[in-house]
Amino acid sequence: MRILKVHNYYTKLGGEDTVYQAETELLRSKGHQVFEYLEYNKKIESMNKVSVALQTIWSNSSYQLLKGFLGRTMPDVVHFHNTFPLISPAAYYACQDLRIPVVQTLDNQRLICPASTFHRAGKLCLDCVGKTPPWPSVLHACYHNSHLHTAVVASMLTLHRWLKTWQTKIDSFLCSTKFYRDLFVQAGFPSDKIVILPHFVQQRPWLTEVKTNGKYAVFVGRLDPEKGVYTLLEAWRNLDFPIKIRGEGGQGEQVRKFVAQHGMNNVEFIDRLDERELMDL
Repeated sequence: MRILKVHNYYTKLGGEDTVYQAETELLRSKGHQVFEYLEYNKKIESMNKVSVALQTIWSNSSYQLLKGFLGRTMPDVVHFHNTFPLISPAAYYACQDLRIPVVQTLDNQRLICPASTFHRAGKLCLDCVGKTPPWPSVLHACYHNSHLHTAVVASMLTLHRWLKTWQTKIDSFLCSTKFYRDLFVQAGFPSDKIVILPHFVQQRPWLTEVKTNGKYAVFVGRLDPEKGVYTLLEAWRNLDFPIKIRGEGGQGEQVRKFVAQHGMNNVEFIDRLDERELMDL
């Protein structure tokens, strides 16, 4: 099968980027011909803020570029991961114009939560589920702690809900858990189009060589509140057992200060590792 994979990379490599790479590699290993259409958020640093805001809602350049790329590659299906913010939902319309089926992986929850975390004030937040426009997010400045930035995301969601972009331009959705699938259905996404595709561990010949005598725990993930890192550290204050933390994030500095302030000598922070090193750890 000829498959076009579309993804907007984040400024810092994260879980969604890893999922995109793993699925692309898996498809190729099974003999599929995979093309890639990519954008990179590092470009935003040199862009006008108004231009970024408009492109988030509808990127005509992405529409034109992707349509041309589709014409040259003629894939059987287009598989989207992240389109935010530079690719934008305009890309789905390019696929429809050429009658090419679209699959969208719901790697994050931004289509029903502008912050894409379902997390606010230290707890699960579903205030925007089922609301158009998602005004609670703007009220609480959920995206980047900015009312303006959140309003841009909310505007994008509102426009494309009115246009029924998600319902009419996408043929199938992939969701990693039943919990998230149920929330998307609650938010109005067609239940018959959402398939659960759990995350997976890739087979590697050297996995059998991994040593198993390490006497420590490991946390691997982004250092932000919704990942539970503070819950973990509060618990670890009561444990006399070493833990290694491999992660980066917006609260990395605060997390390290927390560890230092509480004299948690059993906590060690690990720099980013390549795949082999991480699996060894």
